[in-house]
Amino acid sequence: MKLKLFSTERQIRNWLQDKNNTILDKHQTIGEFLNNIIVVKDKKFIDKDIRKIYLFKAIQELDISKLGFKKEFLSFANDSEFIFSFFKELFLERVDIDDVIMSDTYIEYEEHLNLLKEIKNNYSKLLFKEGYTDDFLIEEYEINEKLLEGIEEIEIHLDGYLSKLDVEILNKINKNIIINVEVSKFNRSLIRKFLVDLDDGYKYKIKFNTNEILEKEVISSKSDIEVTHFSKRFDEINFVFAKIAEFVESGIEADKIAVILPDESFAEFLEEFDEFKNLNFAMGKSFTESKLFIKLEALYSYLTNEDEVSYLKINDILDNYQNENLIEFIRDLATNKELELIDETLFKLKVFEKMFEDKKLFLHFILERLKELSFDDIYSGKVTTMGVLESRGIEFDGVILVDFNEGIVPNVNSKDLFLNTAIRKKAKLPTRSDKENLQKHYYYNLINKSKKVALSYVQNEKDIPSRFIYELGLELGQNQDEKYNEVLYKFSTPKNIAYYDDEFEVRNPLYPTTLKTLLECPKKYYFSKILKIENDEEQNENFGTIFHESVQKAVENKNKINSEDEYFEFIMNEIYQKMNSKKDIYEIRVNFEDSIKEFCKQDFEEMKYSQKNECEKNVNFIFEGIELGARIDRIDINEKSITLIDYKTSKSLDTTYIYDFQLTFYYLYALQNYLDKTIKTAYWDIYKSEFIEVEPRVEELREILKNLPTQIRVAEDIVVNDKTIKKASDICKYCDYKLACKGEV
Repeated sequence: MKLKLFSTERQIRNWLQDKNNTILDKHQTIGEFLNNIIVVKDKKFIDKDIRKIYLFKAIQELDISKLGFKKEFLSFANDSEFIFSFFKELFLERVDIDDVIMSDTYIEYEEHLNLLKEIKNNYSKLLFKEGYTDDFLIEEYEINEKLLEGIEEIEIHLDGYLSKLDVEILNKINKNIIINVEVSKFNRSLIRKFLVDLDDGYKYKIKFNTNEILEKEVISSKSDIEVTHFSKRFDEINFVFAKIAEFVESGIEADKIAVILPDESFAEFLEEFDEFKNLNFAMGKSFTESKLFIKLEALYSYLTNEDEVSYLKINDILDNYQNENLIEFIRDLATNKELELIDETLFKLKVFEKMFEDKKLFLHFILERLKELSFDDIYSGKVTTMGVLESRGIEFDGVILVDFNEGIVPNVNSKDLFLNTAIRKKAKLPTRSDKENLQKHYYYNLINKSKKVALSYVQNEKDIPSRFIYELGLELGQNQDEKYNEVLYKFSTPKNIAYYDDEFEVRNPLYPTTLKTLLECPKKYYFSKILKIENDEEQNENFGTIFHESVQKAVENKNKINSEDEYFEFIMNEIYQKMNSKKDIYEIRVNFEDSIKEFCKQDFEEMKYSQKNECEKNVNFIFEGIELGARIDRIDINEKSITLIDYKTSKSLDTTYIYDFQLTFYYLYALQNYLDKTIKTAYWDIYKSEFIEVEPRVEELREILKNLPTQIRVAEDIVVNDKTIKKASDICKYCDYKLACKGEV
């Protein structure tokens, strides 16, 4: 009998589809086979989470600050994966850490590497003392011959890379081994490392034991590829559903269509807008999105930081947590669906409870394990949604590929804590370039084998297309914002009818926004300020209000905020609590989350350590005999200086706009009320994460206010006599009142 090995479970399911009423070969994934085929005698393997406790013990006498890590368990527990991954990679590539140290030509990492060597030795001794081992500490192993009984030949369908350990294991198996592999210009150098040098552009069948080429077949491209881009990531959702409909109309069966997500978190938003349940999600739905996990995470956050936001989420369960056994507490809190998924995991974790004297630490341990769980495929739609790794070895007639942006495609962790590329090359370890090329190969195969491919990316001030587009020889395509922006939503709310019969006046106090509207367009002022016709509030304006409120709450609670990260977390929690829908949350995540994180990084010190902060302060004062008013977003007061800040969440802030006197109003208020302090006025451009100091324009404002009566008479004449402004400006294009202005309502 033959044993067939595939890259993924989905590839196996795909292979099984047309195998009805036939005797099947044995089949398994390559990873499962390689894990099970070796036996380590008289050893028991340490649990993957419990091992963090032993590693923490191993570093107690060492100065791990040299590695950039903190000697505090919860912080170290998160960082420990860097260390475990490093040791595992050396083990898989059969490289000794001493060889790596010798490869450090410039002694750049010598201190780090010697410290890691000590950590490994200490860790190994601790495990040995308890009768444990870890997979990267294996010194001797045997082949499990029982698993090979009745197997005459092993056929591997390889869509990835074999490590030196993998090759070593295969060489120890006394069976005929055939490898099926496709070679492109991207994976050719990697294939050469464990097979012979092969020409790219061909599909091979090779006898592994002798490197004999049994078959060689040309790989022909059959793709019709469309490339397009959008200004906003949200429009890629529209693009996906439009392309599904287009592919089906062209004759492609729905179950032969795949939506490929380089960033799998995008699935959450496709699910939200999949009204007709056309999609099924191969990655499932992460348990971290469940109400139970969110509740437990908030509980842990409260126990750790005692923050008010988390307390509000868990105050109803806090007594039960304190009085019950933790495992039973979680079981009681879970719904039937949640319990069905986590029950077996909780049963296994029960045995570790005695290892934790601190109940909070055990909760953290459980959360880390629950993060790995996911509910099975979401919905039963025919169109498959998956990540690129899951698509290996599968062919589709239609492929829709989104997020083809630099930083996402290819997506390789750029932060190598311990080694640079030069050392990796010399130590014969895979380099960043090797890892990127393997990802590129996956995309190349996926695109090359499909009949129709629709590829999209986002292009704006922050996002650029992946360089891989050029390497594929593709054009960059056209912007399609207008074509797709109404696939999901069409706004057709009629405007209120306006009649010019109210008294025209400018009311006191005069605010910067009122003055700006009056100077920009008298008709707009008339509609908005006198007739009080409210416009449809845009998402960004709504977000601006929520952002202001959230920062205000953070400043008011600054004594509870002790770091940039806590500042960011507090603000985001406040924002998301105020959002009404997943669509709104998605828009904020895509457009502002990274910017807000950078804002918190830059603003934390000033916010935290100013002697006094005042937020959203309404002020009135007299200037040139006119009562002026303003709502100041934030005032930071110190012994000798005062900073007045205006937050701007617009994506296109113009600090030189002739009618914008916001900061000048701020300055004039401060000038009258803080005579002994140096005054600074500034915009915080949230979208670009820039703090922009602006000089006040006092004399310009003085001149405008001096001529205000004349300006009002001109404005009244335009409105009352219905005179049109002869030359439409840029503000007219997007004005909410343009139909009323033209008399079309």
